[in-house]
Parts: sequence; structure tokens; C-alpha cells
Amino acid sequence: MSNTELDGKVAVVTGAAGGLGRGIAERFLAEGAKVVAGDLAEGEPLGGNSVFVPTDVSDMEQVSALVATAVDTFGGLDIMVNNAGVSGTMHRRFLDDDLADFHQVMGVNVLGVMAGTRDAARYMAEHGGGSILNLTSIGGIQAGGGVQTYRASKAAVIQFTKSAAIELAYYDIRVNAIAPGNIRTAIVSKSAN
Repeated sequence: MSNTELDGKVAVVTGAAGGLGRGIAERFLAEGAKVVAGDLAEGEPLGGNSVFVPTDVSDMEQVSALVATAVDTFGGLDIMVNNAGVSGTMHRRFLDDDLADFHQVMGVNVLGVMAGTRDAARYMAEHGGGSILNLTSIGGIQAGGGVQTYRASKAAVIQFTKSAAIELAYYDIRVNAIAPGNIRTAIVSKSAN
């Protein structure tokens, strides 16, 4: 076992079947954390102190069940990483956008983050605090065409994170957002095609 700040910590990572989420989950495991991985797609097993829970983060009950799995399986929750995200239909003109795409993107990218933050914070507030990390995107900061709904969803996550950080600081819960640029993941590869 490693001797790091993550030794024995319990982390939930959404969108953990591939891309950034899988990388985050693998790193946590390498640093000694116990990981509950949630995703719609079941990826290769992570091994070690990890469990996989099929999770649609746009379904608040499934997010609650994911957090409960961490507590029931590993005895607590120290870190919540809201990483799951979808891009929606890429390179579609705004005038051709439809509400189905909008609802899917907002459901995963915004509601999923809000539900994960809420459920993790409810546990953490009663158990001495913790850390919540919300993955957003440079697309939530910079304007650009073709992915308006995606950009709007990521901007919403940034503002939500700022507000949650202020309110949850009282409970010793850190809430931060990371807005990476392009990283070679399935979403970026899809966009490039």
C-alpha cells in the first residue's frame, strides 16, 4: 500500500469506464484509495479496492444509489468526482438544435453534477467534510459554435460549483471545478470526426 494522502480514502468517480474518469479512478487506486466507479458503459475492471456500479447520472435515484454503495461497501465517502459528461450532437447549427439533445446534455452534464454534489455533501456534512470535484470544460468558459448546449451545460457547472463551494465550506466540504482543454478522449475524438 502506498503512503499518500489518499491511503484509505473512499472516492466515487462518475464516468469511470473510460477517458478522464478511468484515469482518475486508476490514479486514486494507485494512491491507495478505495474507488466506487459509476458509468453507463461497463469498462474493463479496475481491480484493487474498487467496485463498479452501472449508473445513469441523469437519474437522481441512481446517483443516490452510487453514493450509498460507497458508504455501504467501504464505510464512508471522502471524495466525489462528478466526471460523467456527454457532448450531444456535434457540429450542429444552433438553428437546427432540438430539445431532445438539450435535455440529454443538461441531464447528464448539469443534473448529474448537482445530484452527485448533493448526495455526497449530505453524507460529508454529517461526517466531518470531504472534497467534491466537478469536471467542466474550457468550453464552459470560451465561446464557440457547433456545441452550444454542451458549452452552456459546462458554464452551468462552473457557476453551480462556485455557489456550492460557498455554501458547503461551512461543513468543511471543498467543492472545486476543473476545466480541461482538449484531451484525447472519446468525446474529443467524436468531435474531431
